[in-house]
Amino acid sequence: MKLMQKKTFDELFDGVIKHEGYYANVTGDRGGETYMGVARNLHPNWDGWEYIDAYKETYGKIKRNFKIDIPELNQLVKDFYKHTFYDHYQIGSIKNGSLQEIIFDWCVNSGHWGSRGVQRTLNQFFNAELKMDGIIGKQTLKIINGCNPRELFEAIKAARIRYYYTIAKKGQNYRFLKGWLRRIGSINYRN
Repeated sequence: MKLMQKKTFDELFDGVIKHEGYYANVTGDRGGETYMGVARNLHPNWDGWEYIDAYKETYGKIKRNFKIDIPELNQLVKDFYKHTFYDHYQIGSIKNGSLQEIIFDWCVNSGHWGSRGVQRTLNQFFNAELKMDGIIGKQTLKIINGCNPRELFEAIKAARIRYYYTIAKKGQNYRFLKGWLRRIGSINYRN
């Protein structure tokens, strides 16, 4: 069985960030004000908010999906994704690029619920007995890297679709379902 070459953080970041957009403050989004996927309500101490607040003070209200073209802000976003998702969930230790992509994207989109979803999938369909703690550690990595990558990829993709339909029933999340399904539909297994 041929394994797809691992992806670099930069490749994974570029794939994820295209779904995140730029500035948003959408009613019903529990993250509240968001810039390139970094939600103020979830990450209020992120250094990038200083740049965004200064921009608003200088220029006024920011239009939806407006890109603030400040190199330091762009680097803060990239550093945030590297630390908060890539490093935290040990994406670099996953041996298959397609699995790296779908797991990284789920963790970005759903945080620990994404990593727990991966563990749930491994328990339900791959006879694992993992504690569903949301920590992608040695045990979870061993099982991820020991599975048939295509089968695990397809199982995770199906689990994500079920997850999105489930959370779409809560509050105003139904407003985001179409985008979530488009997002997961754009991620495909590659040999």
